[in-house]
Amino acid sequence: MKYTKIKDRLLENVGRHEMTIHRDDGMYRHIQFSQPGTSCYRFDLVTWPGYLCVTGDMGCWTFSRIADMFEFFNDGIGRGINPGYWSEKLQAGAGSAYRQLCFEWDRDAFIKALREWHKNWLDEGRDEDVKVDVEDALSTVEENADDAYAAWRSLEDADLPEFYVYDFMEGGFERYTTHYLWICYAIVWGIQRYNESKTVVPVEASHDQP
Repeated sequence: MKYTKIKDRLLENVGRHEMTIHRDDGMYRHIQFSQPGTSCYRFDLVTWPGYLCVTGDMGCWTFSRIADMFEFFNDGIGRGINPGYWSEKLQAGAGSAYRQLCFEWDRDAFIKALREWHKNWLDEGRDEDVKVDVEDALSTVEENADDAYAAWRSLEDADLPEFYVYDFMEGGFERYTTHYLWICYAIVWGIQRYNESKTVVPVEASHDQP
């Protein structure tokens, strides 16, 4: 399962949380999840027609898709979270601004791809002098790859042979932020707790006659 570590972290963080329903009026809800005596890892689910907002220690996140957003996220209970699709429902300014909230630079993926390119390039057979120059250039790139902009500039300055910076960077090297994944799991976990509270277990009738 993807993101298992984040899910395990969420379950550990909310292990002693209690649910407090401040409002439960159709699609208007305010549900608090927190550990008594502390606000650590507290989060609130607030809904109104067309929206779900999560607030708390992991930030403020507002999603919009259908009238009742609890129904939208209910799919995550059985199927697991869907961070890609859900991220598109984030309300964050205009255009692709939601990506700034959900994604971060993945330096490890960038370095891995760069080394893979280097390996393939070496397989073609290269002059020793050129090999040394390329290895030095790649070392410099790796040292200056703390963010996407720095990595791009460093690649351009490296002027690697038979290397097209735009094509290499076009796919992007991004990963979901820990905060965003935590929020996805928190939403599903919170809605599941809410659903369970609504489940009425009928009392079995006694077969004993007075």
